[in-house]
Amino acid sequence: MTVSTLLTDQRGMFKVHITGVSSAANAGIGTVANPEGVKLGILRTYFYARTGSTGAVNLDAGFTTIAAKGTDVLSSFDGVQATVGGKLFYGQAVPVNETEDAVVWAADTYLTITGSATSVGLDADLYIEYIRLA
Repeated sequence: MTVSTLLTDQRGMFKVHITGVSSAANAGIGTVANPEGVKLGILRTYFYARTGSTGAVNLDAGFTTIAAKGTDVLSSFDGVQATVGGKLFYGQAVPVNETEDAVVWAADTYLTITGSATSVGLDADLYIEYIRLA
């Protein structure tokens, strides 16, 4: 058995800049391909909003096909109202109930971000910390 304590090529932090749009379609805010092209185990996520949305929007974000709505990362997240500016939110990627599976980002899927209504005015970053599982 070989053990390595140097994991610089096996983990990372991925940043997605989110700019609000008027679309409420599935994946209407945007889609991003898996950055590593291999299966990723999601450790945790952070959502930082510089400015909130001028609309009453809830956000969904998760890993799925390119034009679908994913909810693995955010599900009906309502912390993006106009008064949210400058707040950082922590998103737990492993359910509190440890008998449930952790979030995995498959190599051939996308991070999709969907708004329930207009998200115009939103200026935010989503940080996703991961480890390579392949």
